[in-house]
Amino acid sequence: MRAVEGKKLLGQWVMVTGAGSGIGAEIAEHFAESGASIVLTELPEFLENAENEAERLQRLYGVEVLCKPLDLRSVEDIERCVRSIEEQVESIDILINNAGVNLPSPALSLSEEQWDFVVDINLKGTFFLTREVAKTMVRHKRGSIIMIASHDGVVGSENHAPYSVSKAGLIHLTRSLAAEWAKHGIRVNAVSPTFVITDANEQVMDDPQFRRTNLPRIPLRKFAVPEDIANSVLFLATDSASMITGHNLVVDGGWTVV
Repeated sequence: MRAVEGKKLLGQWVMVTGAGSGIGAEIAEHFAESGASIVLTELPEFLENAENEAERLQRLYGVEVLCKPLDLRSVEDIERCVRSIEEQVESIDILINNAGVNLPSPALSLSEEQWDFVVDINLKGTFFLTREVAKTMVRHKRGSIIMIASHDGVVGSENHAPYSVSKAGLIHLTRSLAAEWAKHGIRVNAVSPTFVITDANEQVMDDPQFRRTNLPRIPLRKFAVPEDIANSVLFLATDSASMITGHNLVVDGGWTVV
């Protein structure tokens, strides 16, 4: 049973980026179960994954689901994607900026291309997508935006310089936009997970050396699962959090407090 029951979001449209698998797919399912209609986005080469998720959500929950290709490295593609959505949907009520990448590398050997790849997707692309979607939110005088950041955006992390910088940037972007757009009825928050076990990384996170290195840094002595993140996102998106904006909800089992 999910943490949030009922159809609290019936009639609302939710856009989830990077929703073909993992955390994004879990977030989309939580919103579908709450009655929301969903826009799933994925890179063109992974769009089939999102289309499969869309069929599953429609079958299980009877909600309307759209799939759109989106490459956050291109502002032109971002604008095209949002225009395409607006041709079918009056407005996006909730935006979940889940898509992101990481290329672990020692800072001394990091290339310009590696830096740009991570920062352009995680921070630059996320900003320009948020701006495009927010234009309609401003006209409707309402909206909720949630950034998926990371505990690496709160504390430093070895070999993750561009990732940590991009996620810290998302946290501060959250605060800046929350202050700027509150007058339009738009709330902006972030969720910062610790390591999350997904199908894509399960083998790595089950590695004994990885567990010995990282589990002792988490006071709760466990890694997160996608449902932990989806529950947090769903809470921030609903009226249960109507007085919360500019907040970074850290879902890390205590990693950043010790």
